[in-house]
Amino acid sequence: MARRRKGDDGDLERVFDALEAAQPGLHDIDESRDIPLGVPEPLVLLYARCGGARLYVDALELVSPDDVELDNGRWRFAAIDGDPVALDAKGRVWRADASIEDEVCDGTRLDRWLAGQLDALALIYDGDGEFADDVFDEEGDILPAVREQQLRAQLKRDAGAPGPRWRLAQVLLEQGADADARDELEQVVADDPVFAWAWLDLARVSERLGEARGAIDEARMAAEAAEGAQHPQAGYFWAQLARLAVRGGDELVRAEAATKASLLAPDLKRAQIEGARERLDAGDTASATGLVELLRAVWPRDLEVLDLAKQLQ
Repeated sequence: MARRRKGDDGDLERVFDALEAAQPGLHDIDESRDIPLGVPEPLVLLYARCGGARLYVDALELVSPDDVELDNGRWRFAAIDGDPVALDAKGRVWRADASIEDEVCDGTRLDRWLAGQLDALALIYDGDGEFADDVFDEEGDILPAVREQQLRAQLKRDAGAPGPRWRLAQVLLEQGADADARDELEQVVADDPVFAWAWLDLARVSERLGEARGAIDEARMAAEAAEGAQHPQAGYFWAQLARLAVRGGDELVRAEAATKASLLAPDLKRAQIEGARERLDAGDTASATGLVELLRAVWPRDLEVLDLAKQLQ
């Protein structure tokens, strides 16, 4: 068994002491049971305190130890808001993100991650498990300012976790705080230099601010990080570099990136064309234009791509 890191056990003890002291019905904690062999030590410590749990009603679920699954080197042990959560061999917590069809490192340690999640959920639930006032907009979505508070609560517990800081940058962009978002993204890539999505978002911020050269350099970092990690979407990152190179008037970089995109993602052109057509049929010309811009950067002479471009004129 790996050496126990100082603080893991005590921190989980404090978390579960607080859960057990909460109002009845707010949390449902199962009794501890046998722990499966081979799981990382943080899960051993977790299941020494519970046999699964449903916290803040059903917002956060810790599955039964019998239901822990090993998938691609990570143990799936929880779900939050329906997103699967897993632990890797180094004790880092990974959360699936449907918006990018990828997993993001959501915590550097399980105890810190769990404490941060509980602090974040406490901002939208009251002591009886009902939603707090002034949390949701008219469409039922959590207000950006509240999401910002939740993410800052997570980072207070685990400042080095790239996932919450990356999402905080997105919320700041949503609120028009571009400079603050850039600061957060720069911290993300400093903490996790191979986080390709954060590099790409940093490039998009530079693009938004009119800094074409910086956007190209950051998009290259995203593409190289994705390719180096053998990311399944590495071709998409190179395609984004090609798009930004067109905007920056750099034909050499565009040609290089287009070649990489074509080699690494042979199905990307068809998927992007189909996506552009679907958005055109739905009347979403803005999204269709973005897809066609990327297509033209990588396949500038393709007849289908040129036809789509004409439809958008």
